[in-house]
Amino acid sequence: MERVSAFSTLGGELGFTQRDFRVFNNFEDFHANNNSTEDPNLPGYSQCFAAFWKGAIEWSSELHGGSGDGDPLQLGDLGSGGANFDAFWGGETSDIGGSNGNVISSISSCGGGVLAYCEIPISNGWRIRFCEEWQWDDRPGGPQNNRMDLQGVAAHEYGHALGLDHSDDGSATMYPTVSGDGTSQRSIAADDIAGVQFIYGVRAADKPKITAVSISGDSMTITGQNFSSSGNQVWLTNANVSAPTGYPKVTVENLSSDGTTITLTIPSTAGPGNVMVKTSGTGNDDMSNAWPVDIIISEPCDAPQNYCSSTPNSGSPFGAFMGFSGTASYSANDLVLECYGAAPDQFGIFYYGPSQVSTSFGNGVRCVGAGFLGTFRLPVIQTDNIGDASYALDYGQPPMSSGNGAIVDGMEFNFQFWFRDPPAGGSNFNLSDGLKVVFCP
Repeated sequence: MERVSAFSTLGGELGFTQRDFRVFNNFEDFHANNNSTEDPNLPGYSQCFAAFWKGAIEWSSELHGGSGDGDPLQLGDLGSGGANFDAFWGGETSDIGGSNGNVISSISSCGGGVLAYCEIPISNGWRIRFCEEWQWDDRPGGPQNNRMDLQGVAAHEYGHALGLDHSDDGSATMYPTVSGDGTSQRSIAADDIAGVQFIYGVRAADKPKITAVSISGDSMTITGQNFSSSGNQVWLTNANVSAPTGYPKVTVENLSSDGTTITLTIPSTAGPGNVMVKTSGTGNDDMSNAWPVDIIISEPCDAPQNYCSSTPNSGSPFGAFMGFSGTASYSANDLVLECYGAAPDQFGIFYYGPSQVSTSFGNGVRCVGAGFLGTFRLPVIQTDNIGDASYALDYGQPPMSSGNGAIVDGMEFNFQFWFRDPPAGGSNFNLSDGLKVVFCP
């Protein structure tokens, strides 16, 4: 152990492979998960996850998200370390992991008045356990009814993970005795800052720095400074809670930059949390600060569903039936309506409306009703020589682009194909069955 000023060190530091951490939420006391409000600077997480996230990123090199917002008791000061170190939020995991898995969780009891502990040595990882014989509280505004503050104690324990031992400074987060309910430990003090800077070095002027992140569709643009011209690596929080120990983050490698911007396609496995940039160097000052990003995980759209019935026509004794290709995603705009088994070489139209009916109409059955919006015709097309037809929807074109027929996220419309059928006689026209489509983002 090396002692410098009031702080003490454990004689090690976290390398690049140990910057990430995750949380296994196995707390039995519901007070540890009181907080149900998600903060914009901590996207995708609330409850104990947000408390632990804040406890670790208080040690970061820069104010989190540029503003330091996210904690009412720190008043825009979240991220005060000023060293060449930044913790990476890996999100949720499904087990406590091993002693070097970089996971925070609870344990049923510890004894001896211990609140929590960090398993070391840190050279190949750590594990933090919170002792359940204590009553914990995750409230951003501080604990109630004599409970202990998860976030403040987490900041202390994460200090051990960084390589700090206890401090002789009574105002320090790393002081061995918790003050009151532990909320004062949320904000690291001058002695703590001196300690983390001693281990990792004072934040270098040429350390890469993220100042903004923008997302458009599946493309992300990271803006900042001091990025490498090539060989940059971007880390993103993993949306998979079952990602095994050792693979907690999603990485995109070998990215180029003009020094101030990096653009990448967001991997499908990434979720809300943090983004970081590791440049092509190998020192502590070659890893950027962590920036919060709200990556929305889209659930697959429900597939369109057939309904209603069809009657025989001159082209098929079984009738005509709706089909589709593509998806019901409004943003993808890739849905193609299809009809099979109509009368060959005849004109027809796909049309749509908000309600479902089943009414005799011509030689067939009308399956689409007007409701209170009306029905809407798409352009006239012609079936091929076996009676099939298709039409690619374009939500930017009328009647789908505006008015009552506008197709937007959340709308439910029903589609049907009407076609001429003079060879069949009767009313000289017929219809397919119906296709229900619920549009999603």
